[in-house]
Amino acid sequence: MALFTGVSKETKVGTLAAVAITVMILGYNYMVGRDNPIGGTREFVVLYDSAQGLADNTALMYNGFRVGQLRNMEMDPQSGKVIAEIEVYSEIKIPKNSGVRIESALLGSTTLKLVPGNSKLFAEDGDTLIPLYTQDVMSMVNEKIAPIASGADSLLTHLNAIIARQSINDAVDQLPVVLASLNKTISEIQGSLAAARPGLTATINNAARFTGNLDQYNKSIEVSLRSLQNATAKLDSVELQKIGRDLKQTAESLSVITRNIEQGKGSLGKLAKDPALYDNLVKTTKNLELLAHDINHYPEKFVPLPWGKSQRKKAKKASENAHPHSDTAR
Repeated sequence: MALFTGVSKETKVGTLAAVAITVMILGYNYMVGRDNPIGGTREFVVLYDSAQGLADNTALMYNGFRVGQLRNMEMDPQSGKVIAEIEVYSEIKIPKNSGVRIESALLGSTTLKLVPGNSKLFAEDGDTLIPLYTQDVMSMVNEKIAPIASGADSLLTHLNAIIARQSINDAVDQLPVVLASLNKTISEIQGSLAAARPGLTATINNAARFTGNLDQYNKSIEVSLRSLQNATAKLDSVELQKIGRDLKQTAESLSVITRNIEQGKGSLGKLAKDPALYDNLVKTTKNLELLAHDINHYPEKFVPLPWGKSQRKKAKKASENAHPHSDTAR
C-alpha cells in the first residue's frame, strides 16, 4: 500500500473512521428511501386533530414510493393539535393546497400519504399542508354492521310481537287436535281405498282388455266396409246395365208405336192428327233414348251413395257435354 507510505497510524485510523461514518450516513439515507441522499431535504408542517397511531419515522408515500418521513411530533398546549414535522427528500413539486392523509392499514400499521392539490403555486420549505384523515378499518366495519344489527333487532322485535299474540298461542294449542283429526282422516281414506281396491282392479283390467280388442274391432269394421263396397260395385255394374237394356227395349217399342201412329195404323192412328200429342210422344221417346244412353255410359249419375258424390258429379258433367240440350242432362 504505497499510498499510505509514511502516514502515521493515527491518520490511517481517522481516515478509515471518517469513511465508515460517511458510508453509514449515505446507506441510512438510501435505506429510508431518499431519492438523492446527498441532496438537501424540505420540511413541511401539518396540524392534526389526532395522531391516530403516528410515530416518528412514519413513511410518507406518494404513488407507492416513499418520498419522505415523519421527523418529529409534538402537542400544541394551547390548541391541543398535534404538530407533525414532515421531511420530504424527494424533488417532486408539491402544490400549496396539497394534503397529507393518515391511513390505517388492516393490521394496525399507520402510514402517511401525500395527496397533491390542484394549485398552480407550489409549496416551499416550511409551509403548512392540509391535514387529511382516513377512517380506520374498525370504524368502517362498525358503520356497515350497525344498520344490519338495527334491522336484526327490529326483526326480532316483530317476531316477538307475533309470537306473543293470543291467536298464535291458540293455534299452537289446537295443533295436536288438528294433527289427530288429520291422522284419522288419512286412516279413513286408506280404509276406503283398501275396500275399493278389488273394484278398481277389475275396472282397470276391463279397460285394458277393451283397449286390446280395439285393434280386432277395427279389422272387423274394415272387412265390413270392403264387403259393402263390393256389393255396391256389383249393383252399379249388373243391375244398372240390366235396367239400361230394359229401357232400351222400351224405347224401341215406343219407337215402333210412334211409327205406326204416324202411318195411321191402329186406333191410335187417329190421334196422330193432333200435333201437340205427336210432339210430346216424339220428345218423350227421345228423352227415353237419352236416358238409356246415360244409364249405359254414366251409371254413377243415378247412384245416390254418400261416398260416390264426386263420381256422380263427373258423370253428370259428362252427360251434359254429350247432349247439353236434353232434359236428362239435368
